[in-house]
Amino acid sequence: MINKISDISIFSDIPEDELQHITPLLKERHFKKNHIFMFENDLSDEVFLLRSGMVKVYRMYEGKEVVLSITTAGDILGEVEALSSDKHRISSIEALENVSVWILSKQDFLNIIDKHPSVLRKAYKILVDRTRMLNRMIRYLTFYDVRGKVANLLMDLYYNFGTSSDNGYKIEIKINQSLLANMLGVTRESISKTLGDFQNEGLIDIRGKYFYLLDMKLLEVICNETEEFPTLRKWYHS
Repeated sequence: MINKISDISIFSDIPEDELQHITPLLKERHFKKNHIFMFENDLSDEVFLLRSGMVKVYRMYEGKEVVLSITTAGDILGEVEALSSDKHRISSIEALENVSVWILSKQDFLNIIDKHPSVLRKAYKILVDRTRMLNRMIRYLTFYDVRGKVANLLMDLYYNFGTSSDNGYKIEIKINQSLLANMLGVTRESISKTLGDFQNEGLIDIRGKYFYLLDMKLLEVICNETEEFPTLRKWYHS
């Protein structure tokens, strides 16, 4: 749980004494797991600051869900629409677990930017990071087979949410197969078969929806010897 606004990445460069003027502008809201609190194409322009929990950002295409990213505490959502003249939401956001947010109006957000240019610089940096991540995902979807897609996504998830443990390299978020399928644009059956193959080959283990990477070197080989260095797998850079 984030209790200080200075721990929200986009505001981290604002002096502490100036943050006290921003705190009264925040409205706290709580959303239960599976609640959709932002809908694609809706007309709204509030900015959401994620205090706790995890959400997925997605769009719908021909009745199918395409997951664009997973976001955790400390991130900002909806800032693109606040900076745009078009109020239509560009994506939907659903809570993957119980979530707590601060809500900031568009005008208050723009006033903060006027007073603190570092916030705008951070917003552009976040946009660049998200664009880089989406470009990588597009490459996975376009050029790799299912094994390559799954291996790359698992490696990405580890470098963003992973820790090293005695039992292997653990991805510290619970992920179900449907979510993986929607992130890669493949069927759940394809994901299930590929994960089963990886388990039989000793590459991964799955316990309680947590993934453990047991053989990182072989997973990298399956990644088709991409040009990615580990640091480039980070979705957001501080």
